[in-house]
Amino acid sequence: MEEAMTTQPTFKLNFAKQIQCVEWSPYEWSQHLICIALGEEIIVATIKFQEDDDVVEDIIYNALRTFHHETRVHAITWSPETSLSVVPKIVSFCVAGADFKIRLYNSDLSESNIFEVLEGHKDYTNDICYDPDGELLASVSDDHTCKLWAIKEDQKCILTFPLTAPGMTVRWHTEETGKLLVAEKNGIIRMYNVRSQQAIMSVDAGTIPLLTADWSPNPLKVACISSGELILWDMSRPSRPLEKRTLHVEGGLIMKFSPSNENLVASIGRPDNILKVVNLKSKPLVLCGRVRLLGGLTWHQRIQIVCAGSDRQLLFWKVNNK
Repeated sequence: MEEAMTTQPTFKLNFAKQIQCVEWSPYEWSQHLICIALGEEIIVATIKFQEDDDVVEDIIYNALRTFHHETRVHAITWSPETSLSVVPKIVSFCVAGADFKIRLYNSDLSESNIFEVLEGHKDYTNDICYDPDGELLASVSDDHTCKLWAIKEDQKCILTFPLTAPGMTVRWHTEETGKLLVAEKNGIIRMYNVRSQQAIMSVDAGTIPLLTADWSPNPLKVACISSGELILWDMSRPSRPLEKRTLHVEGGLIMKFSPSNENLVASIGRPDNILKVVNLKSKPLVLCGRVRLLGGLTWHQRIQIVCAGSDRQLLFWKVNNK
């Protein structure tokens, strides 16, 4: 019954080509910025919303610059150094491509545009993430490695963690410097201490394949979708999951916590690329939508709006969680 009651998007934006990936900036100071990958183009734009008493009335889209990218985009991450309120402006982001290479983009949106390539992975890169200081980039790949790159120092790979399966998700701890979460396709999620170069904790989903995981805004909580089950752990008591619930009967493809609400999780899975938003404190679905060809999933940093790439459209749903 749930699948029949899909909610229409609150807003739609149309594009000339199929969207491969989309990522909103996760930082308060650059929350309006969004990166949209289509074909060999990456559009950096601002998206603002007209709000009135918690009601989002309109969407205002403004493309700032288009960057060239040679190959299909697998993942995008924003640098915390990005800011449009400094002089000169700083737009800094990183893209993982289908040619196993990672590309760094740095622009002031006028004269200066620096483009650098990180090479070292031997297979597809599934996820990338800047550390909170913008000094290190972490990447995970189908080549069974997690790599750390010193992006301020000749873009060198300074550390490689061997994995037991393809790496699917990588996330930095937002509060404790040097703590890294890596989720592997075989259901294992490990926490690493980058300074000691050791794994300090692990949990096991107990099912495969694990395709997606995320670290909650509350850093004690970690969730994944393995097979079709959403599994949640409290990392201070990781021996047993806090919760398991089946969300996507043929498997979850992507999931993200809302940056501003540790209990809201959005996910897209099979069959039919159904978008589901759940509140971990309640059983009923908060929202159910549909995406045609999946081109990424991302939350606004402040407002409860979730965005998904759907073929040649960006779809936005306002999540009412009263």
